[in-house]
Amino acid sequence: MEHSEKTHYLKTTDLFQDFGEEELLTLERRIPSTTVEAGRVIYSPDDPGEVLFILKEGRVRLYRISPEGKSLTTAIIEPGAVFGEMALLGQGMHDSFAEALENCVICTLSRRDVQDVLLADPRVARRLLELIGRRLLQAERKLEDFAFKSVPERLATLLLQLAHIAPGQRPASATLAARYTHQQLAEMIGTYRETVTKTLNGFRQQGLLRMEQGRIQLIDPAGLQEMSSRS
Repeated sequence: MEHSEKTHYLKTTDLFQDFGEEELLTLERRIPSTTVEAGRVIYSPDDPGEVLFILKEGRVRLYRISPEGKSLTTAIIEPGAVFGEMALLGQGMHDSFAEALENCVICTLSRRDVQDVLLADPRVARRLLELIGRRLLQAERKLEDFAFKSVPERLATLLLQLAHIAPGQRPASATLAARYTHQQLAEMIGTYRETVTKTLNGFRQQGLLRMEQGRIQLIDPAGLQEMSSRS
């Protein structure tokens, strides 16, 4: 396999953007990646020991389960992010589960790997702090959404996020890469499945989206952006 193929995912990871081709190849040998199928639980509170994950490709959902069995999504992890249980970095899953929303490519690091590979290089350590800071900011924004946005506003925000549409972007249309059930969407915005179904039907009647072969297609992203920022 060519060097460029082996290091493709690492090149697109923010954590290693300062590395050259040979450095990335060496890193790939040290912390090889694995593919995780959509729907698989990557981490659970029952898993022993400290472990840190680097998401190269795909999306991961972090969620908790209440004593009553209700699931609540606490974060959606994007490519390039780190997550896991690692006291050394102040990272904690806090009794959370991690589930692959899409087919994912993931690196798994032990505490020793983190010390020898990540923290030993000042470039990586700096990027790591930036990524953790970004995660904290995203968590704060999610709390604001729960506190101040209505269900339609939260769902519009989520659909734009899942379609990789950043604020200010104006694509003509976009299709969510993965299939999401109404229950999954409900757990991501802290509401009930029936409420999500009713809201999606409303969006469809307004010409904001349509469903094709189980996937959600956003046909009016600008309208959804307006909806998401009404509060």
